[in-house]
Amino acid sequence: MTDYYNILGLNKSASPDEIKKAYRSMAMKHHPDRGGDESKFKKISEAYEILSDPEKKQMVDMGADPKAQNQGHGGFNQGPFEFHFGAGNFDDVFSQFGFGFGGRSRQKRNKTFNIVVDITLEDVLTGKNINAEVAVPGGAKKNINIGIPPGIENGQQIKYQGLGDSSIPSVPPGDLIVNIRVKRHPRYVREGTNLIIEKTISVWDAILGVKSQIVTLDNKNLEISIPPGTQSETVLSCREEGLPNMRNKTRGNLLIKVIVEIPKKLSQDKIEIIQGLRDGV
Repeated sequence: MTDYYNILGLNKSASPDEIKKAYRSMAMKHHPDRGGDESKFKKISEAYEILSDPEKKQMVDMGADPKAQNQGHGGFNQGPFEFHFGAGNFDDVFSQFGFGFGGRSRQKRNKTFNIVVDITLEDVLTGKNINAEVAVPGGAKKNINIGIPPGIENGQQIKYQGLGDSSIPSVPPGDLIVNIRVKRHPRYVREGTNLIIEKTISVWDAILGVKSQIVTLDNKNLEISIPPGTQSETVLSCREEGLPNMRNKTRGNLLIKVIVEIPKKLSQDKIEIIQGLRDGV
């Protein structure tokens, strides 16, 4: 992940004022209109755009890259929203300091809102409609309804065009950037579109084989057959019982990791029986 603090010559304890001060100093030095390097200038711009945004800064501090999912895809549209991974706009960032980028100008817009939405793994499976309340300039509140699509990934962003601030009626409305956080599930672990669950069985069931029940993420009772001689850490697969792929609508698999439980305390009689079986008596 890009070290945005290092780009600005800062550490993670830097205050908002220190971030702004470092940015101003480096922007003046590297701005193309002043003979600076444009590539370096863009990196500085991006670092400031992310670290000056409380939500994006929090993602960076937690080790999540706001732009991680955008590599090689360039974003894509689906329905009324645009998938978005890092809302950088250098003209917007620099205009607040009194100079533009390369002499270009942009149409003034209302502000973009940036919020974090926590969802469950079950929400990832089915998608979810969410009513959210965001603060607008002047202390008022704005109620919005957004749709989170099935298959969304932790740390992903969605840009909803036109759902941001609209307090200035003479200019276009701003956008809404939604940062997705998927809560940890008590039973399932996500691996892409696959779901992983552990199933503990006794050593006797591992030796003889057993039929067992698994409750899927969507609360179906699934019967699985664990064959005789199954070793601990064996992984069984149930096709298309995982999560949906947001891009092509296919579903991943449910992977069942079998854990064989070895008894810790046995009576002397049982130990002798097991020893007899081992020795072929």
